[in-house]
Amino acid sequence: MKTASIELLLTLVIVLVISGGCKPENQVPSKTIKIGVLLGFTGTGSQNAIETKAALDIGLQDANDYILRNGIDATVELYFEDTKSDTTEAKVKAQLLIDKGVSLIIGPYTSAEARAVKAIADAKNILLVTHSAVSTSLAIAGDNLLRFAPSDSYQAEALNAMLTADTIKAIIPVVRNDLWSNSLIAATTSGFELNGGTVISKQTFEPGTVDFSTIIAAVKSGLDQGEQRYGAGRTAIYLISYGDGTGFIEALSQSGLTKAVRIYGASAFAQSTLLTANAAAAGFAQKCLLQCPVFGFDEAASNIYEPLQARITGTIGYNASIYALAAYDILRTAVIARLTQESDPEFATFKAHFIETAASYYGATGRTELNEYGDRKHVTYDFWTVNYANSKYIWQLSAKYNTTDQTLRRIRLTSGGL
Repeated sequence: MKTASIELLLTLVIVLVISGGCKPENQVPSKTIKIGVLLGFTGTGSQNAIETKAALDIGLQDANDYILRNGIDATVELYFEDTKSDTTEAKVKAQLLIDKGVSLIIGPYTSAEARAVKAIADAKNILLVTHSAVSTSLAIAGDNLLRFAPSDSYQAEALNAMLTADTIKAIIPVVRNDLWSNSLIAATTSGFELNGGTVISKQTFEPGTVDFSTIIAAVKSGLDQGEQRYGAGRTAIYLISYGDGTGFIEALSQSGLTKAVRIYGASAFAQSTLLTANAAAAGFAQKCLLQCPVFGFDEAASNIYEPLQARITGTIGYNASIYALAAYDILRTAVIARLTQESDPEFATFKAHFIETAASYYGATGRTELNEYGDRKHVTYDFWTVNYANSKYIWQLSAKYNTTDQTLRRIRLTSGGL
């Protein structure tokens, strides 16, 4: 299978042949590829913003280095804007990017922001390609929102496969009140109930919540109900949150809960540095065998993503999530699409060519082909758990789920944990 670098090399060789070779020294590039980026450098999306910017900075450097090295008459420019993880701010910043002349925007991070900006993209014929917004409500055919991340219908499927494997009969949802969380809980509980499971006492908390005492009281009551009906160990907590789920787990650890309980999380909580930095919460998460599914790495693409991860780690000090690498793949796909098309194509032509390019591209996240809704078509889910190793709490890969053949494969941890 072709790697991203080979794909780009072959494509740009074609461009060189068509354009007639190298540009004269000091000539101003005739084609400037302007790409906007919406990230939440403050607020809920801050961790994603840091790692995604690192990946995109590397992608920008690689693209321009290759263009310069091969004398291609073009340059790539990125314009970053901070949405502050806020829907209103996201719309304002999207318009600023449009005013700068971008025809494609990477991001934003959250599904609520993506929905807000999508209206502008649809109205003004701008291609919005998100690396991380996964709400099932965004799966709309024919709109101008494309997703290199999968719809959460796949995450719901993966989690239900894990719940079945762990013989969980009842779940107590603890859900952050936002678009993404509410879409995910609807998809997950629908599948869980179809499999014969029971949902007990769904609890909702608002963003910014610091007092979880009422929710914890309801969770304890739900655990008692589940134990009476199904016996010990068959009822679990299902936490859908961002890094703010750390506050709930810390409060639960200090609540005097004596019975053993499993906790399952969601993609936005997987690999949260807020959790591993909080010893009380991380220790309790390890005790509860926390499992968080997240759009996962294609092992066949390891020769692409491992060197990229090493470069990102050299910048920010840790491995980035797959969502950051998805942004890197969006950038690469956008550059290829623009370099293999006339300078100012009609929007419909540009959009169709971008989708065609994505269908043949193979990058750091594997195959990027999109389905009829403009969402990622080929998906693997990684499950992450908290473990204690080398005198600190860390996230470790614990299982992989393949949506193509619906198989769940456990992975042995280095120490402790499952």
